[in-house]
Amino acid sequence: MRALGVLTANRLASWPARRFGLETQLPALIAARAGLRVALHDAPIVLVARADIAESARPYVAPGVGPVTGSVIDDLYAAWQPSPELELVVGRARVPWSKPRQFEELDEPLGAPPFVVDRIAPDRRYGALVTGDLGAVAYAAGGWEDLDALEPRERVGDPSAGGALLGGAWIEWTPRAPMYGSNPTGRVVGARGPLPTPRTDPWFDTWRVSFGAGGLARVREDGSSRFDLSLSGLTKWGPLAAQAELLIARDRGKQEVGGHAELMVTPIDRIALSVRGELDGGAPGGGEWSAASAIQYHVTKDRRNRIGVVGWLRRDENRGTPYDGLVVFLQASL
Repeated sequence: MRALGVLTANRLASWPARRFGLETQLPALIAARAGLRVALHDAPIVLVARADIAESARPYVAPGVGPVTGSVIDDLYAAWQPSPELELVVGRARVPWSKPRQFEELDEPLGAPPFVVDRIAPDRRYGALVTGDLGAVAYAAGGWEDLDALEPRERVGDPSAGGALLGGAWIEWTPRAPMYGSNPTGRVVGARGPLPTPRTDPWFDTWRVSFGAGGLARVREDGSSRFDLSLSGLTKWGPLAAQAELLIARDRGKQEVGGHAELMVTPIDRIALSVRGELDGGAPGGGEWSAASAIQYHVTKDRRNRIGVVGWLRRDENRGTPYDGLVVFLQASL
C-alpha cells in the first residue's frame, strides 16, 4: 500500500503513477495491491496474480472494460526458470525497459519513478519475456500488445496512444560486484533497488557500477512507429549511490531527448536522503523539467515500510506552468 498526505499542490499537480491528480489536503491512495504466488514443487514454474484495488480511487478512470481491467490487474503470468541463465515469462507482467522499470515501486527512493519514465515507458503489458542472468551480464527481450482497448492511457502525451504492438530488449553489465548485495538478489535484506545497500552487505565498502542499454519499438494501428533508446548507469559506494539515464526517441520523424539523474545518501540504514533532476523534451507544452527531493524513514529492515516527505518543482517549457507539490509519503508492505 502506498498513500499520500497532500500538504500542498498546484491545481495541475500530479504524482508519477499515470499522472495521478492531486488536491491540497486531500489524501491520495496511490496503490493497494494484493496477490498470490504459487510455486510448483515438481517443476521450476511459478504462477503469479496481483491486483490493485486502489484504481477505483483515482480522480480519472479510463472508460471501457479493457482499460479498467488492465489498470486493476497488475500481474497475471506464469514464469518458467530452469536455470538462472534463462527464465520465460508469459502473461501480464512488467516491461523491463528503462532502468526504473526494473525496480519494484516499493524500492523507489522517492516513492515513484521519474515523471519522464512514467510518461514514456510502458509499465505492464500482456506478452512474453525471456530474461536471464549470466553473471556479470543480465539480459531481457520480449514482445507485448499495446492496444488502447486493453491498456489505460495517460490523458495527454502518452506515446502508446493508438498503439498495436511493442517489442524491446535490455542488457546490463555489472563488471565488479553484485549491485544488490548478492547474486541472485534477495539474500541481503533491504538491498533491492537503487538505494545504497545496508551495512550488512559484504560489498558495502566496495565501489560498484553497472551500465545498461535497451531499445523499445512501438507500432501503432495507423502504421506509424516510435523507437526509444535508453542508456543508463548506476553506482554504489558505502552510504552513497547515484543513478542516471539518457532517453532518446524517434517518433513520426521527430527526435525527443530526455533523462533523469538521482543522488542518494543513507547516513544510517533506516534513513535515506534523495534528490532527482529530470528533463522530458517530448512532453506536452514544449517539454518539461522537474526537480525533486525526499527524506524517508524505513520502519523495517527490508525498507519496504516507510514514512517520508517528498517535494518537487515541475514546469513546462512554453508557459512555465507550475505543477509543484509537497506530500507526506506512507508505504506499507507485508
